[in-house]
Amino acid sequence: MADAARTTLAACLVLQGTPDTATLAPALEQDLRGLVDVADEVVVYDTADHLTPGTAAFDATLHPAVTVVSGFWADDQARAREAALAHVEADWALCVLAGERVTAAPEELRELLRAAADLPALSVRVDDVVRGTHRSARLVHQGDGFTGPVAEVPSSVLTVCQPVATTARVPSQRGVFGRV
Repeated sequence: MADAARTTLAACLVLQGTPDTATLAPALEQDLRGLVDVADEVVVYDTADHLTPGTAAFDATLHPAVTVVSGFWADDQARAREAALAHVEADWALCVLAGERVTAAPEELRELLRAAADLPALSVRVDDVVRGTHRSARLVHQGDGFTGPVAEVPSSVLTVCQPVATTARVPSQRGVFGRV
C-alpha cells in the first residue's frame, strides 16, 4: 500500500462464466494494462480459470500491482463482488467488468477520493451499449459498504465505457452493478 498520506485506489475486476480464453484474453490483457495505469492495485476475481499460463492476459497478471484470486460463481453477483473486494488493500475500489474501458484523470480522481473520505460510495457515469448511459455506484470506500449517501464523480474525472465489441463476450455479466 502507498504511504498513509496518499489516498489509494484499487480496481476490482470480476470474471465470471465459462473460460472462453480465445475471445476474452486479448480484451482482458488490455483491461489489465489500462487499470494498472489508473489504480495502485488491481484485484482480479476469476471464477472460471480465464487466465491460462502462456497467454498475453496471463502475462499481464504478472505485473506486481495485479493480484489474481481464483473463486467460484454461485449465481450471486453481490457475493462475487464482495469476495473480490475482500482482497483489496486500498482505501477505495473501482468495480469494473471484463471489457469495460476506464477513462480517468488520475490526480483529479485521487483528490476527489481524498475529499470524499466520509462517503461510502461514489457513482460513475457508465456508457453502456446495452443499458444506455447511466450512473452506477462503482467506487466503493473500503469497509463502508453501500449504505449512506452516494455522490457523483464528474464525467471529466472518471467514466466507464462498455464498447460494442466486448458486449457479446460478457452477456452474463450485465447487471452486476446497480444503477443509482
